Amino acid sequence: MEGKNLTIDFHNAEADINLLSTIAEHVISQNPDLIFAVTTPVPQTFQNQTDEIPIVMTGINDPIAAGLVDSLEKPGGNISGSSDQYLLDEHLKLMLAIDPNIETLGMIYTSSEDNAQVEAENVKEIAESLGLKVEMTIIASTLDMQMAAENLSSKVDAIYVGSDNAFESLLDATDRMNIAVYPSVDIMVQQGGLAAIAINQADLGTEAARVGILKY
Repeated sequence: MEGKNLTIDFHNAEADINLLSTIAEHVISQNPDLIFAVTTPVPQTFQNQTDEIPIVMTGINDPIAAGLVDSLEKPGGNISGSSDQYLLDEHLKLMLAIDPNIETLGMIYTSSEDNAQVEAENVKEIAESLGLKVEMTIIASTLDMQMAAENLSSKVDAIYVGSDNAFESLLDATDRMNIAVYPSVDIMVQQGGLAAIAINQADLGTEAARVGILKY
């Protein structure tokens, strides 16, 4: 229990890769029993700095493509945790069931996120297999989201949103353009997305914590 037999030291890099590297150096110097790392760049940064301290990851769509684990069944090394992969084909079929008139699907992903790029490529492949045209926009950081969303909204019938995006900034643009957004995280529907077959990040975090307790 925290405060009795557990001490938790929280850090937030605020999407700053340089700050993340500094945080990782500090954390590792403290030699904690366990590192809990959320979103792809975080475990990647820690992985580059330690192969001894156990790392539990969550918020990672494809940990194999990100170079974090050898396989989902046998992660190997000092990293384990939970992945937020889900049924993309079912998600896109739901979108078309809601609006059969969708012909062009838009996607935005952040170039610094290996996780986001793999997810976008998977969505593109499935969307094209369903007869959709795909328009991709790549941004350098979530700060570019609103301008990118405004430009993309003028070209597409709907937008798919991965878990790495600045969702509120995107909605500011898509609401003005009357473009439906189909997110990949359930809470994003509550925030304004139209519909989703999606992940629950709280549940994934709980599962990752359970892995940490049982494995380490």
